[in-house]
Amino acid sequence: MKKLFAIVATLASLFVVTNAFAADIEIKDAWAKASKGMVRNGAAFFDVVNHGGPDRIVGVRSKLADRTELHTHIMENNVMKMREVKGGVEVPMHGTVHFKPGSYHVMFIGLNKALEEGQKVDIVLEFEKAGDIPVTIDVLNTMAMGPKGGKGMDHGHDHGHDHDHKKSHSN
Repeated sequence: MKKLFAIVATLASLFVVTNAFAADIEIKDAWAKASKGMVRNGAAFFDVVNHGGPDRIVGVRSKLADRTELHTHIMENNVMKMREVKGGVEVPMHGTVHFKPGSYHVMFIGLNKALEEGQKVDIVLEFEKAGDIPVTIDVLNTMAMGPKGGKGMDHGHDHGHDHDHKKSHSN
């Protein structure tokens, strides 16, 4: 009986990671920056890896803010601006979509309280085919560029940059 319990406990521990899985969709390296001062907005970033057929992220929800939206950056009159993504984000068959600073991201508008370094927060990504996928996000320090110290652009208020909007597809 102890051996069975040990096996079950080991298997259960395999699912206690920062990656979320549902159907053929995997969410990896979910993170957000801690809030600076009285900032009332925040953003979350992650990679969506699709191990199966095409899908689409059609929405996102959380209890962290008054509104939680899928966002991207667009060039308008030679100025880079953030905009809500209408119609969802395509997740290609056997491909990856990067939600990163300067590109797709989840936007928290009207945070109920500041995001604090070391905190873990929860959101739910809504997929057209895979359904709802809960995601736990690690809140990193205010200078973080990602969970692995990766390159990216600060998600501050200056949106006059030229940003990369390409989706990478894995083979």
